[in-house]
Amino acid sequence: MVTSYRRFLSHPGVPFLLAVEVIARLSTPMLGLALLLSAAGQDGTYATAGLVLTGHALSLAGCAPLGGRLADRHGPRRTLTAYLGAHAVSYVLLLAAHRAGPAAMVGTAVLLGATTPPVSAVIRANWPRLVPPGSLKTAYAVDNAVNEVMFILGPLLVPVLMLAMPAYGVVATAGAALLVGGALTLLAPSVRQAGPSNTPAATGSRLTRLAGPLAHRPTLTLLVLAAFGTFTFGCLRIATVAAATASGAPSSAGVLMALLSAGALAGALGFGARDRPVSARRLLVVISVADGVVMAAAAQAPNLLVLAALITVIGLVTGPRDALHPTLLAEHAPARHRTEVFAWLNTFMWTGYGLGTAVAGYLSESDTGGAAAFTAASVVALSSAIVAAVAYRPHHTPPNERETIHPVPGSDR
Repeated sequence: MVTSYRRFLSHPGVPFLLAVEVIARLSTPMLGLALLLSAAGQDGTYATAGLVLTGHALSLAGCAPLGGRLADRHGPRRTLTAYLGAHAVSYVLLLAAHRAGPAAMVGTAVLLGATTPPVSAVIRANWPRLVPPGSLKTAYAVDNAVNEVMFILGPLLVPVLMLAMPAYGVVATAGAALLVGGALTLLAPSVRQAGPSNTPAATGSRLTRLAGPLAHRPTLTLLVLAAFGTFTFGCLRIATVAAATASGAPSSAGVLMALLSAGALAGALGFGARDRPVSARRLLVVISVADGVVMAAAAQAPNLLVLAALITVIGLVTGPRDALHPTLLAEHAPARHRTEVFAWLNTFMWTGYGLGTAVAGYLSESDTGGAAAFTAASVVALSSAIVAAVAYRPHHTPPNERETIHPVPGSDR
């Protein structure tokens, strides 16, 4: 296991890009909570805070693919530079709107989401430029691990920072993390050398060209599977809180989610260290079936101790899945859409998560123990296995659609 990660970290440019990713990825989990507290503290109601968060999230999910497409067409440096400038202005407007009333806060939150730089998509699209194909799954396992850790640390940092500054100051700090991370991304050699996509433009109908990577069936299937995965995660979060509350220990929900994250970290890192090749379709099916079975068992858990063990197992199962999806997208999605594909991945994942939490919240109104939400997650996970078995048919990229990789100076590519 150590050998795989030592080999991955030995490639020139990898440690720097990982450090940049840590800084940039810290922003989103911090911003969500800080924005909620800032809006609620100013207006005094969680209704307005909910509108601010919803407006920001929907705008971010809806506009993210545009940033990815622009990065593919015009190069990541030009695109990131433009987005970073627009995003900085959006933050200034958001902070200025802090005292201007609910409508201004919602409007500027929407603008903030729309101008979010595609830093994450650019970084994910650059791993194939830095490491050979054999190290890609290790790269995306580490990428997923960084994301997990940041979603643990980010919310924990918010109350700590609020000891020294108001909530809107934490919002500004979260924004600064993304802007600094984006600016440092521009300094990465692999990003500096990456120009516009050098593969031929898509042919076919206007609708096909507009759809971009969504017209590529294996890519679309993987994106749908990713949405199914975050749907189950959304259900799991609500179900866990419901189960903990019904057991008379609502604070234990945090411990259960920590066990999920620990399991996911271990599962992803174990997957990244594995050298033996496995059929991607078979692995997708097996992971989804295992997820569905354990979710069904969680619905019948007799106590929190058993539930804790099952949730840890869920993490061990879903960690490899969340590292496998971007690996397969990097290997089989059309190279001319590589950055846009990862932007779409964010959109599909956030959409699935939003739907999962909404469905689980509705089901938990009449079932306070969370069993119905766990069952819904199980059904969707098993449906994911069927989709993977029936619809996922990866094929090798035609030679005329392969990207010409210009190696980073000093690399072994």
